[in-house]
Amino acid sequence: MKLVKSRNAIGESNFHIQLTPAFRQDIFRDKEIAELTFAYILEKLQKLKVAILGYGFGPDHLHLFVSNVRFVSEIELVRQIKGYSSFMMRKNFSYLFKTKLWGNKFWSGGHFYRSVGAVNAETMKHYVEDSQEKHWEIISIEDVKPILQKRIGDF
Repeated sequence: MKLVKSRNAIGESNFHIQLTPAFRQDIFRDKEIAELTFAYILEKLQKLKVAILGYGFGPDHLHLFVSNVRFVSEIELVRQIKGYSSFMMRKNFSYLFKTKLWGNKFWSGGHFYRSVGAVNAETMKHYVEDSQEKHWEIISIEDVKPILQKRIGDF
């Protein structure tokens, strides 16, 4: 990854962001919906001067890997891309909101994000672009309790 210079700083800021449609509907199985959603997001990212390093769709979510978010905070970035893409999807795909999304919402209220350092950037890019066939396994608290009950010296 390249370091970005501004007048008073030099550095990088990479984020993995996951967005989910309202009601976790599997609307991204439709290739046209996925492609247009990404096109609207890309349009907004370009206006915000944010580079996209990778992206990937699951049937019911979208992963973005973005870099050098120096002009806008992570929260503002997500608000901007969700707002713009939702507006455009409602404008162009009104039937979706009658059949799958029930109302006027395109995205769920929340999102996931994680900052990614330079060491992990290539790994994250690979995950976002190539790993969507696999799904995460949920670990129960019972599996974690033995680890939580150990003292630091026990490891």
